Amino acid sequence: MRELALAATEGGTDAWVAGAQLLEQLDGRSWLLLDEAARAFTYADGTPVSGTRGWLGTSAAEPTGFVAAVTSLHVDGRIRQRATRMLAERDSRLATTAIAVRLLDRVPQVREEARRALLSRPAASNAEVVLGVLLAGRGRQYAAAALESVRETFLDVLSAGEFLAPLLSSRQRDVRRWAFTFGHERHLLTSEQLLAAVWSDPDQWLRAACSEWLSEVATPQQLRTLLTARTVEARLVALARIPDDDLDDDDLVPLLADPAPRVREQVRWRARRRGIDAADWYRGQLDVPTTPARTLAASLDGLAAVGGPQDLAAFTTRLRHSRVRVRAAAVTGVSTYAAREEAVAALEPVLLDSSPRVSSTAARALVRLQAPRATAEVAWTSEQTWSRRAAWLLSRGAGSWDRVEADLRACADADSQLASRGLEGVRNWLETSAATTYAVLSEAQSERIRELLATDSLGEATRRNVAFHARIQLPPPSALVPDDDAIAMTKPSRPRRWLRILRRD
Repeated sequence: MRELALAATEGGTDAWVAGAQLLEQLDGRSWLLLDEAARAFTYADGTPVSGTRGWLGTSAAEPTGFVAAVTSLHVDGRIRQRATRMLAERDSRLATTAIAVRLLDRVPQVREEARRALLSRPAASNAEVVLGVLLAGRGRQYAAAALESVRETFLDVLSAGEFLAPLLSSRQRDVRRWAFTFGHERHLLTSEQLLAAVWSDPDQWLRAACSEWLSEVATPQQLRTLLTARTVEARLVALARIPDDDLDDDDLVPLLADPAPRVREQVRWRARRRGIDAADWYRGQLDVPTTPARTLAASLDGLAAVGGPQDLAAFTTRLRHSRVRVRAAAVTGVSTYAAREEAVAALEPVLLDSSPRVSSTAARALVRLQAPRATAEVAWTSEQTWSRRAAWLLSRGAGSWDRVEADLRACADADSQLASRGLEGVRNWLETSAATTYAVLSEAQSERIRELLATDSLGEATRRNVAFHARIQLPPPSALVPDDDAIAMTKPSRPRRWLRILRRD
């Protein structure tokens, strides 16, 4: 910011042209940050845009508008007001953006000057520039009033269609969201515009919102096109709003293998109403050798929801499939239909799977099955980091002292991420659950926790707090100087007032 201020006050034509090109590339958020930086004080440099020398001179009228734009960021409201008045005489993107920033000014005279300047530029293309700034600063005190004023200002001279047209295709996400929301509230959007946004807009939120709005105005045929849209929300809207008479089985059944679990669940519901046996369809997909892995995984997932114990073999045989998503779906099916002991025996080796996704899925399934502590022992000693993380998930899933032991064990792990998770778990337990952990600590587990506390993975204060709650006697500390952990947990005390009086005497 200081370089821009020097270029405005001491630079020449080349500096002004370069500065104007730089400012024209900034978006609304960057302009607001620049506005704050212009008046931020530091002991080393003071306030970048301040003082009286060099401001509002003859150079302020230079044709690029750069000097006037920088001057509009001045710490003095009177200078900002005069600079805004000068910017009103220039019809450029740079001037319009600088004026929009002043619509959020804390000084009412400056805000009024910016509003009057805005009245002189009613072109629809300026609306996008102004809204980009105001929406970036929508949390500011005067943003709501400024947005209302800008909207009414442009609608006084433009039709609603002329006003919205450039905004709906804006490259700024917030502007497009605002424009579509405004158009929907005033019933200005056509089904074609909404359909185009659902298919091509890069913003996921906007695609989902337009899908919902489209359901209010679209024809059944337009809704059918959403069944193949890339947005999950669009496919869900179509499944929920298309009447049964307008939805063919040939369109519905392939969606039983949709990539999104929410869509598959909705399709199964509609299929059941139509008398379609989804489980048989899934089994048929599994019997075809050329079924793609994506469809195979979706079929296994669906069969885990609507199948039965007779499908257990279909899951167990695919625990060693070459594709990760298939193995993960097979884990879910095994944990659903196998007997507890059988499922634990089948899923224990999966903790050592070559995929982190599969091993973590197995760990969570084993937690639901209440697998014994010994199930995780082999994974704890694995060279694969993700297998040790799966062992941690499984071990701490039992809660109580098993959670504490698992977190302490993770603290000493060579993987820094796992160690940090373990340390966070220990501290969280001390803050929220230590006083209510009433389970009796067995001698064997007490000895294991004692050994884990003997490592250097914990600070002295944390180590002794855990030992206190576990009723474990630790040797006295080797030094009287507290460690960093203890210092962080101890608040500095102030000498009592009467003691300070005695010291002065």
